[in-house]
Amino acid sequence: MRRGERGRLGVLFALIGVVVVVALLAGAVFVYGRIQLEAADTGSESPTVVTVTPGESLDQLATSLENKGLIKSALFFSAYARIRGVQLHAGGYQMDSAMAASEIIKVLEGPRYCAPVTFVIPEGFTIDQIAERIAATKGLDITKADYLAALTQSGYTATFLSIRPAGDTSLEGFLFPATYVVPDCATAHQVVQQQLDAFKGNIAPKLPSSPTRAYDDLITASIIQAEARFAADFPLVASVVNNRLAAHMDLQIDAIVMYGLHLSGEPMSTADEGINTPYNSYLNPGLPPTPIDSPGLATLGGTLAPASTSYLFYVTDACGHNHYSVTEAVHEQQVSQYEASC
Repeated sequence: MRRGERGRLGVLFALIGVVVVVALLAGAVFVYGRIQLEAADTGSESPTVVTVTPGESLDQLATSLENKGLIKSALFFSAYARIRGVQLHAGGYQMDSAMAASEIIKVLEGPRYCAPVTFVIPEGFTIDQIAERIAATKGLDITKADYLAALTQSGYTATFLSIRPAGDTSLEGFLFPATYVVPDCATAHQVVQQQLDAFKGNIAPKLPSSPTRAYDDLITASIIQAEARFAADFPLVASVVNNRLAAHMDLQIDAIVMYGLHLSGEPMSTADEGINTPYNSYLNPGLPPTPIDSPGLATLGGTLAPASTSYLFYVTDACGHNHYSVTEAVHEQQVSQYEASC
């Protein structure tokens, strides 16, 4: 072999050697990188909510993730995220150390995490009271004004609202009292929809098929909810309401009057009795135009299965028990006897 040929072969072998070394190094880096993009550990720790702040860079986020033990390498995570074309959006994201880099990136590219918030709407709450309770719920960014405004919005999935008379847009009575768990990022509209869904699943199936009868029963149930503290009184108060309506007597129920004055739960004065609103049951015959609160299932049960009595009056004693009578004379005696005592 000539000297020139041996030289060329030497260069070729050298180049092959370099290529092999580079390939081995690249393979080693690739394997090492794959390892660095695997889950940091088995994920025995509780999930962590990582907050991406406005304007935060991938490098800053990667450093934060590494410091929290959620990834193995900030350097490799940043490089991988750039290859994936990740765009950061401010907000909280829930992840844990059992997630590989690819899974964490999927989380970052998905909707932000919203923590669950629990609140309770008791039976008998009015719309105003519900709005105040939601506004006071820690973790929810919904004001009373937000909630009340949402009640006037459209777009709700609630076919049962058709039981309302034409022109009636009130959601009073349809916001089912229950314990709710909602995401802390929920809007007022979403909270209202969840309450309407609860009404659909609990109250709506039990209402009569006749829209007029169904709405009347819902209104009556709301009255009973305001007037009776104990379940045994639910069917008895229902009988009084039905008997007075059948006899064409004014209902003369204080709770209805006070609802019309936006003073639910307050005692009625003589002056209040003389203020004429559509809800003044001393001046206007029949049922009020809408429910006066959010009745529960037990109250509706008393409405749909009222007791068979001749009662036309009742008085509530200081312990919340109702005492019933047929005549006004006996009623007045019971008022003197029970109104201030048990």
